[in-house]
Amino acid sequence: MRDLRVATVGAVCAILTTVVFVVGITFMAVAGVQVLIPETGKVDEWIGDVDEASGLFFVGAWLVIFGGLLGLVALVGFYDALRGATPALIVAPVAGVSGLVLVTISHLIPIAMAYELVPSYVDATGATKESVLATGDAFGILALLTNYVGDALGWVVAVPLYGWAVLRTGLLPRWIGWLGLVVGAFALIGLLGPASSVAEGLTFPGFVGFFVWIAAMGITLLRRRNRLETAPL
Repeated sequence: MRDLRVATVGAVCAILTTVVFVVGITFMAVAGVQVLIPETGKVDEWIGDVDEASGLFFVGAWLVIFGGLLGLVALVGFYDALRGATPALIVAPVAGVSGLVLVTISHLIPIAMAYELVPSYVDATGATKESVLATGDAFGILALLTNYVGDALGWVVAVPLYGWAVLRTGLLPRWIGWLGLVVGAFALIGLLGPASSVAEGLTFPGFVGFFVWIAAMGITLLRRRNRLETAPL
């Protein structure tokens, strides 16, 4: 029962991860900010959008942070349910949790920018304005790089490993395992985004696929919790 409880908590957190992320991203978009992390060379545009945005932007941004924390628990629960696949599966939660921690940090950086740098930039003039913008560029690049490494650990390493474990154990529907592998493939291609606009465009299907995958994992784990309780470890 102990193992079942861990897997069940992870399953619930997996479902909530998708729900909270979708709500958070929707809130930010409605507030007028399309991306949480400013794109390289467009920090000034991002600052303008944040300055004009309503408080709904901050609510959405913090929901995204909360969604990442829920995802940490979900990945541990997935391991608990699928660890019978192979002892090597321990790599999945380690890589996944490390990746989500980095992604969460990359989301906290622009929130801090929104609180501090945005009003400073709006109120500044002349050389001071340029200095604040340069600082914003530096923090923006730091957030992007941190997010890049975090996504690589989570999407390219952890998700495919969990997908493989699903296929190996047969405890969950095989399509979920294949979806995990597909998400990993899109993420691997997406790593070439800085060098190729085509590769960068393929990150969105992988992004959507990840949230479909994690929600499907959570729902199925809940529905099959009795079977998981009796499965060999």
